[in-house]
Amino acid sequence: MKTLLKLFGKTIPLCCGLIWAGAGCVTTEEIGPPPASQADVGYLREELRRMHDRLDAAEYQFGQLQGDVRTSQANQPAYATASQIQSLQSQLENLQSQIRALDAARTQDKKDIYDDITKKVASLIKASQPAGGKSSAARATSGWEHVVQPGESLSKIAAAYKVKMSAIVEANGLKSVDAPILIGQKLFIPD
Repeated sequence: MKTLLKLFGKTIPLCCGLIWAGAGCVTTEEIGPPPASQADVGYLREELRRMHDRLDAAEYQFGQLQGDVRTSQANQPAYATASQIQSLQSQLENLQSQIRALDAARTQDKKDIYDDITKKVASLIKASQPAGGKSSAARATSGWEHVVQPGESLSKIAAAYKVKMSAIVEANGLKSVDAPILIGQKLFIPD
């Protein structure tokens, strides 16, 4: 029994040590982008150098432009001469006369268009008047629209709407109360 205890006494600490050491030995690799190659780094450095060169060139050109502006401002007189003022006034008067001419032409165009439309409306009104002599303005403007059905006559329709047959004849431009009406024909029934 003593030998057994000695054996366990030596093996138990050894096993515990191995378990403890194995539990702490888990390693993980960092997952990330692969390191850049030397060619990539060289390319990026070259691009950066080119961008710096472009920036330097742009700054140089900007400085030159600023100098040109200062020079041109210094060379201009601070006041206008009498001849320059007179030239500007004549140009202004010329522009004003052109504007007046355009306004007059535009007014004439409006008048011509108005006259044209008036003539066309008058001809349309004249063409839309029935041959019977009464204008559409004389007809009643309130009422119903009726579609003639099979078996209907003018007298049946007048009785159904409680209006005189002569009112239906007049409102629809029919020749007489005996004028034929067709199935599907639309009739205006005045109030």
